[in-house]
Amino acid sequence: MQLKPKFLSALQTLGIAVLALLAQAWLMPSVAKASRFQPVNGVTTFEAEFTVGGRSRRVLYLRPVANPTGLAPAIVVLHYAGGNSEEMANLIELGQLVRDTGVWAILPNSRGRNWAFDPVRDRSGLDDVGLITRIIDNAVAAYPIDARRVYMTGFSSGGFMTQRYVCEHPERVAAAAYVSSTLLDSLRKVCKPSLPTPIIGMHGNRDAKVSYKKRLGLSSAPGTALFFARLNRCLTPPLRSKLPNLANDGTTVLLDSYDSCASPQPVRFYTIDGGGHTWPGNHYQLGFTGRTSQDIDATRVIWNFVRNYSR
Repeated sequence: MQLKPKFLSALQTLGIAVLALLAQAWLMPSVAKASRFQPVNGVTTFEAEFTVGGRSRRVLYLRPVANPTGLAPAIVVLHYAGGNSEEMANLIELGQLVRDTGVWAILPNSRGRNWAFDPVRDRSGLDDVGLITRIIDNAVAAYPIDARRVYMTGFSSGGFMTQRYVCEHPERVAAAAYVSSTLLDSLRKVCKPSLPTPIIGMHGNRDAKVSYKKRLGLSSAPGTALFFARLNRCLTPPLRSKLPNLANDGTTVLLDSYDSCASPQPVRFYTIDGGGHTWPGNHYQLGFTGRTSQDIDATRVIWNFVRNYSR
């Protein structure tokens, strides 16, 4: 039986749609997700909503139960594509960090579970930069948070968004960190920050979702670190060191330290040798690909870096 042209066209359209859905699914963890924050003793959570561009956005806050003697630092945490604020907090054990250090954690939710991180090619119409700015300004005005000690970090899509925000609003972020994200060529062309920012990056060299190596439209992971080092006027090559191999998990960690910076704002870059598209130190695979290194705890490493800086 010969199929009619209209029927063939419909089949082709359906096939394209299915392929698009499969590609989208590949970019996101394919697991049943926890929809609630896993409670941590000594930590209180609450939510707020912000409307930006006519669209409502939800924000999760984690704060220590114990009242600080003065203004507290805060860290803005941006989730991965397909995730949300609760899942991100659980993944990186953010509640334990809040409990142990007294930092406030602020976790915005993206629209459609992804961030508008491309300053040139994004067609979503979402103003995520404006959203984050408004959230930071509101937190400083409404809560006992020190405007000079606001930090930012993100994983995968959230890491791309962190890089964009550092390029556009460094005056609101005292230090930043990104995990499993590299520099977009489109962002490189327009990234002209008014201030240098201390920044830390981490990337597995076996990452199958965001390549460690240079790809069309993206810098390599080491090249991304070098870009930020040059922004900070780090004039000499990094000092490379190999960290202790604490866990028999098939990974090791190399640290590139850019310290000779005229700004002076240092840059750190961790290569997870053998690591995949994961957050180092977490104990939940959550459908991400590749090995998760237990040689470092990314959450604590990031905090121990950023907490040294203020604006």
